[in-house]
Amino acid sequence: MYSLTIFVGRFMPVVVLSLVGYTYYVFVFRICVNRLIDYDKIAQAVIYLVIYNILFVMTLLSYFRILLQGPGSPSKSPKQSEQQRNSHSPDDDVTVNVSQPTTFTIHHFNPVTNPINTSNADALLQMENAFIKDSVSPTVAASTSNTNAATSNPSSSSIMVSMPNIFISKRDGRLRWCDRCNYVKPDRCHHCSECDTCVLKMDHHCPWVNGCVGYFNYKCFYLFIVYTSLYADFAFAATIPVLVEQLKEDKYLDIQLIIIMIFGFIFGLLLTGFTLVHTTYVLRNRTTIESISFRTRTYNVRVQFDVENPLGYGVTTTQPGENLWNLGWKKNWKDVMGNKWWLWFIPFGKPPGDGLIYSFNPDLRTRLIDDARRQSQAQEDRMAMMMQQAQRSNTRGGTGGGRIL
Repeated sequence: MYSLTIFVGRFMPVVVLSLVGYTYYVFVFRICVNRLIDYDKIAQAVIYLVIYNILFVMTLLSYFRILLQGPGSPSKSPKQSEQQRNSHSPDDDVTVNVSQPTTFTIHHFNPVTNPINTSNADALLQMENAFIKDSVSPTVAASTSNTNAATSNPSSSSIMVSMPNIFISKRDGRLRWCDRCNYVKPDRCHHCSECDTCVLKMDHHCPWVNGCVGYFNYKCFYLFIVYTSLYADFAFAATIPVLVEQLKEDKYLDIQLIIIMIFGFIFGLLLTGFTLVHTTYVLRNRTTIESISFRTRTYNVRVQFDVENPLGYGVTTTQPGENLWNLGWKKNWKDVMGNKWWLWFIPFGKPPGDGLIYSFNPDLRTRLIDDARRQSQAQEDRMAMMMQQAQRSNTRGGTGGGRIL
């Protein structure tokens, strides 16, 4: 079954291009040329051809962009400049004491540390103790050292974030880990069983593009379904008056007009609904995966307070239905479509950031930090009390032992 899925997926682009090519032939030549131009309806034919060809070009352009642009993977993420990182920092509104180190590395994997991945928990704890603390330095120095580390070790990946940093973790605070890729999974990253790789901000695996839709190609996918739905809807609507007129004037019926109407109706209905759903996802900053069981799903969030102590963090949990990444519909739109408005409706340009770090909802972020700080403080108080009790017990035991001797 798995091999059949791969086989079918490889031929889906051929199917898509064949359907688009066939409908183009029928609409342009059999409707616009043979029916409208030959019957001296030049103005109607010109309007039809202009609108149809614009939608046709944008549909194909978006589709080819999806095929050529991958979704992004944490182990193959493009390098971002310091200016790009700062422009998409999750803590733009947070004041940080510049006299203290403001960054630390949360994603840094060396295969030597855990070559066969036999104990993820121990390996991750070692990485946090060794790499997070050792990589603390001022922003510029940290950027230089991390660039050198990435150059010397192509299998490593580093992300610098402002403090205090919050990210999705396991229940006990350890980093999310992929056993298949042997790599740390950033927020919103999931492993695709079809592609057998981790995908940044994975939305879904799409057989129509024979691959995954993720952070770097979601804009192209969204524009593809928008233009394809308009393409199909226009083909259906524009064919109706031509078909009605043909039934009145001619004794025969062109079956290909019926076919293009059926294709236009079916694909237009499906893709228009699909477009509305994904428009909602874009405006709410959610993916298809995140929308599944959205009202009942919760996230474990680790809040890193102390860069000098990798274990200086607290873990809290979101409430069901809370959206960590909802920044308001305007910012949500720009997170997908980009900051330049003139590139919003063409399949070029990349979303801001590198797909590894995401801005959090400011109010929710503040609440999570406060919850984690209270839990962390309560745990420290309990540990201090336990240590005091242990010291008292040792002191009493030592004194008692002296009397017996």
